[in-house]
Amino acid sequence: MPNTLSDLIASADFDLRWFDLGRRVRPVSAKAARAFEDGAAPWPYPYLRQAWCGLLLSPSKTAEENGAAEPAVWFLRLPLDEQGKLILPIRDRFLGAVQKALDPAHHKPGNGHDPAKALQQTLEDSGLMFTPAADKRAVFHAKAAKLLRRTASDHFPAAKAYAKDPAAFPWEQLALQGLADLAVDWERERDNLVANLSRFATPALISLCQCLESEAIDHQLVAPLIERAKQNLASDTVDFNLVTAVIRGISLSPATGMRQEFLSWLLKESPAGAAGQSEVLAAIGSRCNEDLIEPAIAKIWLERLSDSQPQDTFNLLLTDLLFLPELRNVLLGVLRDPQRQESVAVAFGRFLQTGA
Repeated sequence: MPNTLSDLIASADFDLRWFDLGRRVRPVSAKAARAFEDGAAPWPYPYLRQAWCGLLLSPSKTAEENGAAEPAVWFLRLPLDEQGKLILPIRDRFLGAVQKALDPAHHKPGNGHDPAKALQQTLEDSGLMFTPAADKRAVFHAKAAKLLRRTASDHFPAAKAYAKDPAAFPWEQLALQGLADLAVDWERERDNLVANLSRFATPALISLCQCLESEAIDHQLVAPLIERAKQNLASDTVDFNLVTAVIRGISLSPATGMRQEFLSWLLKESPAGAAGQSEVLAAIGSRCNEDLIEPAIAKIWLERLSDSQPQDTFNLLLTDLLFLPELRNVLLGVLRDPQRQESVAVAFGRFLQTGA
């Protein structure tokens, strides 16, 4: 009898690939997923104390021969315990429901048992299903298509045409899925993007950046994105949505120095009041969390967060970040520093009183 969801799905002639859809869309190795399912290891990318999982079920060769040619997709939100591990009773209950759905004995003879449909119904009845944000869903499908060696969506050519010459194609006709395909294929489209990101319409650039947060873009793309954000902050019509999107878009880049210099400038100099904007601070906390390992950045971020945001916002962001082992000691060191800013001391004291 299968002991894990992976084993059970394999027994139904489907191959299973795991993705994380918490802070961004990224694959999770079979080894890490197995350890998580077994309750032996925490979910590698916890977000708000949950594992936001994207499961790509692709038919095995045997299943394809039997006519099951289309992959299935599940989006599961799994609660985590204090160690970030899967709560085993939830696993067992869900596993039992899936196993029951797959058992032909529970289906009327002659109806033609369809494992994919049975699994989907079980998912919908489980209470664990969630609907990802539109940008994450688009990126997931773009990454899945690339992984399965399928062609990109029908919207990709329009996005490529826009990247080649923004003035020659109306941005209003761009679909989010096409921009997600463009983001996932950024390396091949690099030259056009580097040359023309400065000419993208703001709505198109915002959508593209939201998709780029799941890509490790290089410094060549990071530079024009940062420049676009700085130009916006210096303009008469500041759009903080654009600034937030740029923070997200560069958050996974290996160009760490460029990003951290930009974040420090943003937080310290506070052009146009950007450092007091809740969406800017939330983007840094939720997407650039690895940059907060630098005590200097953590310090100024906590200062801006505590002196400009409601206590509930402070509590929510801090609770999430203290759940990350690599960040916990850094943040606690700043929060407990006798020389900390008064607003940090007050906000942290209230945080502790709430038992958050």
